[in-house]
Amino acid sequence: MDELMDLELDDTALGGQGQKVFAACHACTCNPMNKPHYPGDWIPRNCAYSGQHDNPSKAQVQGPLSVRGASMLNGGLLVLNPSEEIYNAILCQLEDPTATRQYAFADQLLLSDIYHNRWAPLPYIYNALKPMRWPGVHSQIWKDNKVKNVHYILSSKPWDEEDMGSWGKEQNKEDPVVDETHDWWWKINNERLATERANGVVRDGF
Repeated sequence: MDELMDLELDDTALGGQGQKVFAACHACTCNPMNKPHYPGDWIPRNCAYSGQHDNPSKAQVQGPLSVRGASMLNGGLLVLNPSEEIYNAILCQLEDPTATRQYAFADQLLLSDIYHNRWAPLPYIYNALKPMRWPGVHSQIWKDNKVKNVHYILSSKPWDEEDMGSWGKEQNKEDPVVDETHDWWWKINNERLATERANGVVRDGF
């Protein structure tokens, strides 16, 4: 992940007027759980990642163009050079009710709207949305050994559940498939807790 700190983004002197204001990963707009409040055009053929299915190797190192699919980023990970001009542009948009009333996903749509085609797309591996791994979503491009950061969108969350020892043996009540990524979280978190206990750190509740 450290390599993200070396991305060549717009200098703050441009005041948010350049072509690489920030970097982010696309939102997945497949809506695999058929959430009724999601936009009606959130279907697989309108998802930026669907266009990468025929070249999974490229998907590990390059994100789809920012204008692909719904042209919307996911707000789980952003890389940027903060500036007062960017801050003020966001505040100005927030004060426009004709714009904000259209935002079903406030932060993501707001940024995608203000900076349309002016953000740098990252490959999914830096903000790998949990459902993308499910069969029939974007399992064609998902590579466990390439993913650097899992974003646990949608219910259920691994930290709200008990450690089942192996998530491959029992069906999750909420997710449509057994989610091995929950097992990843528990293994890493248990390692963290063990290290902290050994160093006298009081448990933080997670």
